[in-house]
Amino acid sequence: MAAMETRNSTAAAQKKNGNVQLLTFKLDDQEYALGIANVVQVVRMVALTRPPKAPEYVEGMFNLHGKVIPVIDVRRRYGLPAKPYDLDTQLLIATANDRTLAIMVDEVSEVLTLSMDSIEPPEAIGPELEYLSAVGKISDRLILILDPDTLMADAAERSRQVEKIEMATV
Repeated sequence: MAAMETRNSTAAAQKKNGNVQLLTFKLDDQEYALGIANVVQVVRMVALTRPPKAPEYVEGMFNLHGKVIPVIDVRRRYGLPAKPYDLDTQLLIATANDRTLAIMVDEVSEVLTLSMDSIEPPEAIGPELEYLSAVGKISDRLILILDPDTLMADAAERSRQVEKIEMATV
């Protein structure tokens, strides 16, 4: 809990001073990012256990220091072309919706500090960009900043629906 409060206060301080820190990563040739306040650590791919009735974008789960961590395939989650994972695949451990999860990425790139002037909110770009919290601009680069809360949003809703169906048939 204290770590979460520290992350939130750090994120608030960054926005207050007009900057935001991001951890960038790649999927194919596109750069994506998460706010550094949401990032816990980066690890290499490990053996995964696939839970039954999980959404197709939940690749599996693993044990990290005694905690079960679901692994999200961002490609499937956001409708991007599929790519098989291997031992070089990196898992970006992050927090979202008060949960800890792992995101499969091709490569973690760098930590960037961007001024708020170089960030566009998704509604300024176009409609239905619900998975983005913003787009960062650095020279000729565009970095798609993901909204971490959308990563597991409908997975929680689906599991509640499955529980209701199972309870109704008992």
